[in-house]
Amino acid sequence: MAQDVQSFLRSVDTGLTAILLRIGMMLGLISGIGVLYFMVHFKGLGTEQAMDHAQIARSLVAGEGFTTRYVRPLEIAVLKGTGRQVGDRIPEIYNAPIFPLVEAAALFPFRTKLDMKPSDILSKGDKVVAVFGILLMIVGVAVWYFVGAALFDRKIAMLGSGLLLVTDLMWQYAIAGLPQHLLIILFGLTTLCLVKARQEDEREGFPLPWLAGAGLLLGLMSLTHGLTVFLLPAVLAFCFFGFHARVISLGVPAAVYALTVLPWLIHNLNACGNPLGLSFYNALAGAGVTEATVMRGDNPGLSFGGGFATKLRDGLLDQAKNLWAYLGLNVTVMAFVISLMHPFRNPNTALWRWVALGMWGGAAVGMALYGVQKEVSGNQLHVIFLPLCVLYGLAFLLVLWNRLNISFAPLRTVFLCLIFLLAGAPMLLTLIVGQKGRIQWPPYVPPIIGMLNSWYGPKEVLCSDMPWAVAWYANRKCLLLPETIRALNETSDYSVLGSPVVGLYLTPVTGNLDFIALVKGPYKEWGQVIMRTVNLNDFLLKKFTALPIDGECILYSDTERWNAKSAK
Repeated sequence: MAQDVQSFLRSVDTGLTAILLRIGMMLGLISGIGVLYFMVHFKGLGTEQAMDHAQIARSLVAGEGFTTRYVRPLEIAVLKGTGRQVGDRIPEIYNAPIFPLVEAAALFPFRTKLDMKPSDILSKGDKVVAVFGILLMIVGVAVWYFVGAALFDRKIAMLGSGLLLVTDLMWQYAIAGLPQHLLIILFGLTTLCLVKARQEDEREGFPLPWLAGAGLLLGLMSLTHGLTVFLLPAVLAFCFFGFHARVISLGVPAAVYALTVLPWLIHNLNACGNPLGLSFYNALAGAGVTEATVMRGDNPGLSFGGGFATKLRDGLLDQAKNLWAYLGLNVTVMAFVISLMHPFRNPNTALWRWVALGMWGGAAVGMALYGVQKEVSGNQLHVIFLPLCVLYGLAFLLVLWNRLNISFAPLRTVFLCLIFLLAGAPMLLTLIVGQKGRIQWPPYVPPIIGMLNSWYGPKEVLCSDMPWAVAWYANRKCLLLPETIRALNETSDYSVLGSPVVGLYLTPVTGNLDFIALVKGPYKEWGQVIMRTVNLNDFLLKKFTALPIDGECILYSDTERWNAKSAK
């Protein structure tokens, strides 16, 4: 009996039981942090891209294919320019397809509970998307554990995983409904494939399956976010110069990548005549031209303004100024920059940081063309390099510590705790301070937007300065506020979208613009409508009502839909 107890205790300390206990403790800790962060910080989705992906996923769940309820005036112009009918179902030609597909799988079990009730403060769909994002983050951290073990060792991999879990930006993206955590997973798997291929080549083995896997994963990354195509040149350069059989090592991943993205390019070509879809036009806009300005216009020409070089320069400078914030204010990121000069003993580890730096540079150029906006936004790709920066930065800090030749083990523990404390300080402060408000106001009021679902029928068309939110929360087709009132009238009069426009929902997106922007800026045609001084006798929609919060939102309508007797 005593011997059995001793065997059990020994297995707890060193055997499989120990491993399972550690995994269980880590999962419990992660779950605890996730629940706490969700309860303290989650206020619903807060970005256009997140709601846009969610409403596409909802269309997929409803069996409508890759269609969208968020309609951009430029898309109408592009479809008309190619002789295609716009019609009732609008093809999705703006976003990459993988993330909406993955989200659709998460939303499918809750498909009958996605409509908001007047008593709901937060959308059930928002909660599902956020919980799913947390699961993606956990998977991503696990993937990068194996990457860390391949590049360094298990100890650095485990410590690096822990540092990722205490980085506030990782959790912000987890609940944001954006595809960055899926990209982190795919980027980690791509790194593993390329590192394994390099190791196989050094042993004079057969690296082509690994290279083919890397090409497939890069293709999936581009189908998750189009900007990741800018990572491809650095990877192909690595495949050409880093392997013995250069031509075939370059050709295999390039061919697999092309075959992976080809179906979506064909989809876009058939839908709108442009294999790159609608988002391509954003890159052509000149300096100072916003994405909203491009999408609100009806000119599908090849250029929207000059100053292309200025746009690129300003975009790169903005990224440089905010780089640490874009990488989660993690202290190991600064160490990564210095580690570029350190001669790592493992040649693959030493080489891969330069390949990653090349990919990072390509991504920076793409972000400069499309705009980053802020730390948590759809086009912010710096965050997908955060796990790599953490691993290299941590390894370099440990090398510096080892060179001090301090044999007192508790001091090493203190040193590691200090790194974790500095890396986790932003998250700790976020949890202590808590959130301001219960929803993402301004400008989103999900319960009020959800009411549009009952005021308007499934076939009716609305217009708004935040159509992505109307498409997601109200599940109604909504046109982005066009550049001119005439464009709105023509879209309505000719029932371009299948029926006339019967409602216009305006919010602080335009209501909080300064006076000059409403008089001389891109919304000058809409100044009187936004300021509520328009003569309704001369306007398409004759009725209006102010909506919460504090009357800062307004709804123009064909009839008093908010009045049950007038509702259709």
